[in-house]
Amino acid sequence: MEIVGRARRKKCDEQSPSCGKCVKSKRVCSWPGKDDLLDRRHQRAFKSPNPPLKRPAAVPVQRRPLLVSELSSVGKASPFFVCREVSINTDLFNSDKFTSDLEVDCFRHFLEEFLPLLLLSSAHPGFQSAYIPEVVHMLLEFDGLRDVALACGASHLHVSTANLQMHEAGIMYYSRAVSKVNQVLGNIDWSRDRYNDAILICITFLYIHGVSLPCSSGRELLIDISVTDYVVYQVFAIGTNQDIPKHVNGAIQLMKLRCAKSQSSPLARPIHRIIWESILYQVFRQTVRHPFAVDFQPDFDFVARAEGILQALTFPDGSQADNSPVIGFPLSLQKFIIAIVQLCKRPFEPDRHGLHKLHEEMEYWEGSILQQGHCIKQEGHGSSTWTPSERARLFQQHSTSLHILAASLLLDWVSRSQEVPHKSRTNLPPPNNSWQVSRALQIMRCPQASEDWSRCYLGSWPALIFGYAVGTPENVALIRWDLEQRFRKLYSVEELEFLSELESIWRTRGISSRGHSSSTGSECE
Repeated sequence: MEIVGRARRKKCDEQSPSCGKCVKSKRVCSWPGKDDLLDRRHQRAFKSPNPPLKRPAAVPVQRRPLLVSELSSVGKASPFFVCREVSINTDLFNSDKFTSDLEVDCFRHFLEEFLPLLLLSSAHPGFQSAYIPEVVHMLLEFDGLRDVALACGASHLHVSTANLQMHEAGIMYYSRAVSKVNQVLGNIDWSRDRYNDAILICITFLYIHGVSLPCSSGRELLIDISVTDYVVYQVFAIGTNQDIPKHVNGAIQLMKLRCAKSQSSPLARPIHRIIWESILYQVFRQTVRHPFAVDFQPDFDFVARAEGILQALTFPDGSQADNSPVIGFPLSLQKFIIAIVQLCKRPFEPDRHGLHKLHEEMEYWEGSILQQGHCIKQEGHGSSTWTPSERARLFQQHSTSLHILAASLLLDWVSRSQEVPHKSRTNLPPPNNSWQVSRALQIMRCPQASEDWSRCYLGSWPALIFGYAVGTPENVALIRWDLEQRFRKLYSVEELEFLSELESIWRTRGISSRGHSSSTGSECE
């Protein structure tokens, strides 16, 4: 029997069941078995001269196989496919960009599990298909982006698997990224647009890292994340959330300089809209996160400029909802909510004239809230046949309605108060069964809303505001279920921080939801 083609070092044309060269030469064609198919990229030795981190044991991360239909989109394909597709001359996973198996694992998790969570599934598919290839291209431009990608991948693995070594790795990569950003900020060449975009993307990931892993040093976060089984989740972490305002303000200043010095359009490519919306949304979240505490002051000049730039559509064939990859509800509503929260933060009685104007505008927004029975009407329309634009429109209706209801609740609290609650949690308004809470909980029970809503970061803030107001065990159970589901889908510790805050409030009020069902219903009464 002739020696096989691989042993003779002849190139195989990979035809099955026998390659053409072996057939022509009348040799036995031997295809590799399972033992030969081990990916040698995961057996590499550490190349770094520094003592490497010990590789953690296998981490059981749940992944579903890719659907055949998804392989047509580069943004949803395997990260190995993406990296080879966009880096023709570089097999990124097998290049010197990664010096250990740990780095490969962290980056793969970043691409597969972390990065897709940052864009709304309801957005135009052009954003998803452009985002991952753009990020990979930029990673080749700026090593700081590589490090923050590893930080986000490692920290997300830490939260999803409770692997403490992944937390240590995430903090180490995060520190490297911060150092590299600081090194380049003093000498930026504004003629290198892609390089500057890579720095901006890096800074956005730095503040997102803080949102994903916001525990303070030495703090133990104990949360009941299972109403039925009472599972306690523990995080022992040195968090980076205290850095978020600095990163957000840094991104704002860099974006202002880019607008002043760069010759390219502010929205030249889809990723530019993603950057603008990411910064604008983080300004919003940092402003409204603690509605009764003065801990972040938004840059209103930047907010106004960003809103003006984002009026243009990246994809003219899509609607405004399709063209919002990060924010997911109207920019004018976001600005309005910030105005209400700014009023909540003032430690003195609100101005009557200002309140009157806000109530007038609120009447306009309340007129666009989904009507009662909306979810029941939608059940007969066959959601499986909806187009992406129809799904995006419905998602934005749910998102917009819940944000309006949360803002309306805050405005009523401010209007009824003689002195605005300030800083102390115990000064929160008492629970109430207002129409805003009743309507919001109805929407949250809608099956069409709950599936998408539980997978989306947009739901966190409205759930927090409604959690301040609920006063019955049944309603407490629903808010808890909503935050728990979002944590299980996103693995963002911010959900646990919100739930920890609300659990403390509910205990103080003597409200218990044990024994009550927290599942969503099929009706929206």
